[in-house]
Amino acid sequence: MSVETRRNFGTVRVPAGLNGLLPALILIMLFFVVPVLALLLRSVTEPEPGLQNYAALLGDGTYARVFFNTFLVAALVTIVTVLVAFPVAWMLAIMPSGLASIIFGIIILSMWTNLLTRTYAWMVLLQRTGVINRTLMTIGVIDQPLPLINNLTGVTIGMVYIMLPFMI
Repeated sequence: MSVETRRNFGTVRVPAGLNGLLPALILIMLFFVVPVLALLLRSVTEPEPGLQNYAALLGDGTYARVFFNTFLVAALVTIVTVLVAFPVAWMLAIMPSGLASIIFGIIILSMWTNLLTRTYAWMVLLQRTGVINRTLMTIGVIDQPLPLINNLTGVTIGMVYIMLPFMI
């Protein structure tokens, strides 16, 4: 059973829980909703009033390709992250709590490192002369370096690494 207390502020009755929400709502309105509305207004008024900006956006194949690539990468990263994170989360759920806490701490530890530092570390690992290509060539798995950076493979590896702790 929940009890709702109300305070009287003149003629407006505000639920007691909304008092704490009001500052956050004001900040969201001020720094998110107002700028988005201003951007939408500007998109139909400049350089001249009308929907020609949206017609140009939808009529150009470049934008369609960029949107498609964006959604492709987002879907691929989501699928790969789920496929990697679910077994890890399952394992953490069934193992003893002490060991699970240690392993989860190691997973979360990666988030304490600056994102730029982690990105450069992945660049070192994935480049043509990087650790991964050298190791694969040394053990004879490949003859020439694999293109692992500046392509869909590198982006997927980097984004999965960044998103993995959140998914677990």
